[in-house]
Amino acid sequence: MAHLPPFGAVLKSNDVEDLVNRYVHRTLAYWFVRSIFKTRITPNMITLSTVVIGFLAGCAFIWGTPTAMFVGGACLWAAAILDGADGILARAKDLQSEFGRALDGSADALVAVFTVFPAFYHIWVTYHNPYHLVLMVPALGLTVMHLAAYDFYKESYLRGTRPGQGGEGHDADKIAETVEAARNEGPIIQMAMKYTLVPHLMRQKAVVNWLNPNAWRLSQLLQSDDQTAEIYRKENLWPMRLWALVSSAPHSYLMAICAMLNRLDVYLFIRVFLMNGIFLVAVIWQRHATCRTIEELARVGAIEVSGTKQSLTT
Repeated sequence: MAHLPPFGAVLKSNDVEDLVNRYVHRTLAYWFVRSIFKTRITPNMITLSTVVIGFLAGCAFIWGTPTAMFVGGACLWAAAILDGADGILARAKDLQSEFGRALDGSADALVAVFTVFPAFYHIWVTYHNPYHLVLMVPALGLTVMHLAAYDFYKESYLRGTRPGQGGEGHDADKIAETVEAARNEGPIIQMAMKYTLVPHLMRQKAVVNWLNPNAWRLSQLLQSDDQTAEIYRKENLWPMRLWALVSSAPHSYLMAICAMLNRLDVYLFIRVFLMNGIFLVAVIWQRHATCRTIEELARVGAIEVSGTKQSLTT
């Protein structure tokens, strides 16, 4: 492709991203892609660079001086921006591949490991507060739940509102197909899928079946067309925007800001209390939205219900 496509043509739906990610991260990522578009830099090179930058951020958190913390926060924020640049470049040059998706998921996991645990270490050696140690357990465990739920609802939203296009990643209701496809993609993809993607998809399935089983059933039954897409978007737009607030992007830039201010303890409180408050509201709102979606889709004959309006046939 001789020219970089327009900004809007290489982005996912605005509905599935928070405002900072959409108007700051994606804009900066697009301008970065524009600067390297005609070079030999590939999306996978950018993905690997995020891992290196994330590792440097973690090293800075362990070093722990105010200057190092500022540099570490800046590196983490840069990694978050580049995390969007690889996808933009892949869509712009039509280089999307199973290998790239697997590599991207593995890179996200590595950046999380390289930064979160050093951040917790920094908090402990700085304050030696046992209360912080207690908060680190739900901070880590519940964030995994946040990301699993967001990814599921994001994919469901994209599939439900974009007839003929579908989502951007792998579907949690097609784990068996994902594993089967990996067998023909070489050892690297097999390892990435086995140890990163498949566990993530299984967490999605477990979390959504626990929080909102009808959403899981609906994702399996819905065949999107223009009519159902309008219904799905009307009923799920605002819950989706709330889910975007607990996606990986806000976690990254909030952590980066707190690190640059040398107050990662504040980020710990944000992650445990604010993010979980938003998550709880999103869960309740989404359950109501799913019920309304089922009712509207049943009314137009797109799906069938049995027993009550809130129970789907399978």
